[in-house]
Amino acid sequence: MHTTKSDGEFTPSQVATLAQQAGLAAIAITDHDTCAAVDEVRAAAPEQLEVIAGVEISAEFADREVHVLGYFVRTNHAELNAALSRVCIRRRERFHDYVSKLANRGHTLPAERVKSLADATPSLGRRHIASLLVECRIAHNRTEAFHRFLGPLREQVMPKVLVPVEEAIHLVHAAGGVASLAHPSAELDDAAFRTLAGYRLDAIEVEYPWGRNSRTSKLRDVAERFGFAVSGGSDCHGPDPSHRRIGSHGINLEEFETLRSRAAAVHSTPGNAPPSMSKL
Repeated sequence: MHTTKSDGEFTPSQVATLAQQAGLAAIAITDHDTCAAVDEVRAAAPEQLEVIAGVEISAEFADREVHVLGYFVRTNHAELNAALSRVCIRRRERFHDYVSKLANRGHTLPAERVKSLADATPSLGRRHIASLLVECRIAHNRTEAFHRFLGPLREQVMPKVLVPVEEAIHLVHAAGGVASLAHPSAELDDAAFRTLAGYRLDAIEVEYPWGRNSRTSKLRDVAERFGFAVSGGSDCHGPDPSHRRIGSHGINLEEFETLRSRAAAVHSTPGNAPPSMSKL
């Protein structure tokens, strides 16, 4: 799930409260390209709620953007944080590029509101701009903001910095964590999963708000055939939509402990230093 440290709408303390109300035993905080919220969530969480330090890394695999979830990572790991910092610097530059290009099209966002948001949020993204467009009554809702205003600019703004997927996996391992592929695309075939297994991907996300065409059954079969553990969650970003609320999706205790044990195995294995980050 996400917090206001990236593109979530709930503060870290609100996430802790809502998770407790949902009756969850454990939650993973996986903000985009930052671990900044983990300590705050832990400070606000009751003793019976386990808070897993996580991150959702913007990565690249086979010329497409994918997201690598890191669970049980050490949030003070220097190499991981250096890579995340590079990604977030570009996120910030891209955010301001969107703001500038919107202004050139006659849709100026208030400078003080832009600055306030940028100062408060380590990991900026398109969702932030969409929300600003709605707040300023330029768009009626975020869907219109994305399709009418942000979509046409997507190929004009500076591209994201994406970490090659094999490097993202190595970074998670180096930080003592377990790496899972978030919401795997239906376009990934067995050859792709075989390649990811060769990169030592630990798990794939199977429980997710897929909508009408759930991929859970198929992905559980993939996990069994390739030896992946499974992960899952709501991917909650805020109060809407309701089917992605905190606690709406998750894995069972046995599956959770399998992830934990794999993280422990990674942590005890020597030689997990990340490869060169020269591609960044």
